[in-house]
Amino acid sequence: MYKVFIAEDEIVVREGLRNSIQAGSGPFVLVGEASDGEMALSIMKDVKPDILITDIRMPFVDGLSLSRIIKKILPWIKIIIISGHDEFQYAQEAISIGVDEYILKPISASDMLLTLGKLVDRIEQEKLHLSSIENLKQQAQSNSDLIRERWLYDLVTGIVKTEDALEKGGDMGLDLIAHGYLVAIINLSISSENYAELINAKLNINSLIDHQEEVLCFSQSRDSIVLLLKQLVSEPLEETAYTLGQAIKYEVERNTKCLVTIGIGSFVERIGSLSQSYADAEKAITFSVKTGQNLIIGIHDLNTFSEIDFLKLDGSPISERLKYVKKSGINEIIAQYMTMIGTDPLQTTLISYYLLYDLMVAISRIIDELGGVVQEVIPCLSNKAQLLEMAGSKETFCDGVKSILDPFIDFRDQKAAGKYYEMIQKAKQHINLHFADQDISLHSVASIVHVSPNHFSTIFSQETGETFIEYLTRVRINTSKELLLTTSHRSADIAYEVGFGDPHYFSYIFKKHTGISPREFRTGSKCQS
Repeated sequence: MYKVFIAEDEIVVREGLRNSIQAGSGPFVLVGEASDGEMALSIMKDVKPDILITDIRMPFVDGLSLSRIIKKILPWIKIIIISGHDEFQYAQEAISIGVDEYILKPISASDMLLTLGKLVDRIEQEKLHLSSIENLKQQAQSNSDLIRERWLYDLVTGIVKTEDALEKGGDMGLDLIAHGYLVAIINLSISSENYAELINAKLNINSLIDHQEEVLCFSQSRDSIVLLLKQLVSEPLEETAYTLGQAIKYEVERNTKCLVTIGIGSFVERIGSLSQSYADAEKAITFSVKTGQNLIIGIHDLNTFSEIDFLKLDGSPISERLKYVKKSGINEIIAQYMTMIGTDPLQTTLISYYLLYDLMVAISRIIDELGGVVQEVIPCLSNKAQLLEMAGSKETFCDGVKSILDPFIDFRDQKAAGKYYEMIQKAKQHINLHFADQDISLHSVASIVHVSPNHFSTIFSQETGETFIEYLTRVRINTSKELLLTTSHRSADIAYEVGFGDPHYFSYIFKKHTGISPREFRTGSKCQS
């Protein structure tokens, strides 16, 4: 319905207009009326009508003045002026103001409804026109975004030359001048084809990096986003990447059903070297995705795998699968083997033995690379008679492949997990010895293990399943429990002994972890004993 307002000082005319509108069958509704222009203004600012019907002569503020003001403050309103004077001067001024219709008295109900109908049609046409313009704007913006994303992809992959990058980037509103650069790739994964979750995840990411001038972001695919970080401050760009990566992973996984994997490339000083950073980010994320670990991992982290060298192993095609396969993928490998074996009984043993032998060679090479002893990890691999027995039928073959891959994957994952084992153990040992020190912090422990605080925070939470603060708090609470049971110290003194600077805060944290206060814990334990 379209809202109509009447400004008319003659009661008889106003009532006639009101009755015409209320009795009409058109899409109109009367939302107010006033006897002068000044009163009409104050009411119209509140009700915001679509159409104004006003007499040209009214006390205080006349119809022309009212129309002039309305066109400035509420310009969308369509105006019908009614006048008892057929004077060219009035009509000319009404046109100059932007009045839509000029009607002479007396006015019949049918004439007024016909005029209102014309204005409604005009409003509808304007809406369609505005909608078309808006659609064109959105389409132009979408095309502009696609061009920008394609250009940024060409930039980070090395297709765009440095001089072209600076000039074209400026034309596109992208300031690329910086002291250094780094590329990171974000991979989003969901358990089902839930595109809405991917969209929500991207919205979360955009909200985190919005207004951050040091970060340019573009979609690489439906589930992949690329970040181009620029060195604008003194803080190392790798640290900025890890910090931002942690925030993105936390927010996306907290607010959506997506899992986040982030690969962080190398720092480069020149735009022309961006392709190297991008390639390194791809290596990092490929490793993390294939191992199914959903980590934040940098190219420098991969360098610590030199003794494992997952990415450089060569050999038979199965070798590549063995670098990353999880136990959930064993059945898939067996199914592929079954296809290769076929249905010919005469060929079953021969092909099965060949496949087992191929698997044995590939696994032996990887175990050796990882520093293990094949006979100790999988004893059956050194027994050719046992391999022949496994190849005897499809059933024994399937069982045999599983009995080989199960212990191999356990061994491989154990070795991979040991990459940060010594670092985490050293950090935990330091925390266990110095938890009572109120000054112990993420930064101080990170310096003990010789990594940056941001990197240490990421590694610690990924390797232990809990944050640094959660682990430190758990150690302090467990120690306080022991002191409450074995000493007569006041809980306030125990709070200081385990590293809390405020006894009240200690009580709050204790109750949060145990569900009861320190006093209740001590009293309850004595009652039970």
